[in-house]
Amino acid sequence: MTPRRFLWGFLCGLLATNVVPQNVHAAQYVIDPARSTLVIQLFKTGVGAALAHDHVVRATNYNGQIQLDPTAPTAAQIVVEVDAAALVVDEPETRRKYDLSLGLSDENRREIQQTLESEGQLYVRRYPKIRFRSTRVTLEREGRYTVTGELELRGVTRLVSLSLQAELQNEVLRGKGSGRFLQSSFGYQPYSAFLGAVRNQDEVVLQVDIIAVRR
Repeated sequence: MTPRRFLWGFLCGLLATNVVPQNVHAAQYVIDPARSTLVIQLFKTGVGAALAHDHVVRATNYNGQIQLDPTAPTAAQIVVEVDAAALVVDEPETRRKYDLSLGLSDENRREIQQTLESEGQLYVRRYPKIRFRSTRVTLEREGRYTVTGELELRGVTRLVSLSLQAELQNEVLRGKGSGRFLQSSFGYQPYSAFLGAVRNQDEVVLQVDIIAVRR
């Protein structure tokens, strides 16, 4: 064998073993925002809680992809990016979905929206994007998984976990479930007024219902 032929054979072998992905059955699924929902629930607390409201915040502009091999679901990789400036607070339809009262006026909603976007809260002018990247997927039981990943919010990244029911049918992937995290762990304090008599709980709930279609 000539040196040139030997070198060519060596390179081909190297490419075959190191460049080709091990999971050759993985496919990309793209999240369809028109059929998906991402909602954060905030809960009232304090001695004046009876005069306050729970709130719901819905993401209206986001994108994401899921790399999935149906034969190895715990090897899935998930990335999502949300436009923080397009979060919408307390839409009547969303409040109705979560069994909340519809007593908020348009002026109330505008004030709450402005507070959410302000420097003391999400500071969306400085931190316009919210990002999530999965780092681990574990099986809870058949069809249900714990997805742990890095959530970047307000310029701070923390690990969060979600418990999701997942189903794949006709190249359409659906993941539905929820997770919890503390607002203070991302460098800001929950909304508070009247010396803390009316305030939001630190812990919030992230509700996820995602539809993703195979590309």
